[in-house]
Amino acid sequence: MVNPKDFLEAGLQLHGHKCPAMPMGLRAGAAAMNALKVERAKDGQLMALVELGEHHCATCFADGIQMITGCTFGKGNIKKLHYGKFGLTLIDRQTKRAVRVVPKAEAMQATRPRRFLLNIAKGCAGFTGAARGRTAPRR
Repeated sequence: MVNPKDFLEAGLQLHGHKCPAMPMGLRAGAAAMNALKVERAKDGQLMALVELGEHHCATCFADGIQMITGCTFGKGNIKKLHYGKFGLTLIDRQTKRAVRVVPKAEAMQATRPRRFLLNIAKGCAGFTGAARGRTAPRR
């Protein structure tokens, strides 16, 4: 049985900051893996179809799924579906079985941008990075 707590520290390292959506992705991935009775993908054994929204936390959710399932963009066994909500369809390629996991609406609502995220966004608005020779946000 896959336990999302076993992947929390590694997930935080991968993701880079604490937020509610990355652990939610860990839990969704674990639920799907346990339902299918599969292990973490070392190569392409699994395929993850990740439903995302447009706000910041949507990509955090995807990082949790990548960490726990082993499905990554580098391996080509994860796809983003811009459906405006959080969801995961995990496919076991060997057995051709799949399961879809969607967090409860209350849990998804808890990840909506909060004051601290909005303040971060304001502070980073217009930031273009070193690629254009700037190292500070535009004003």
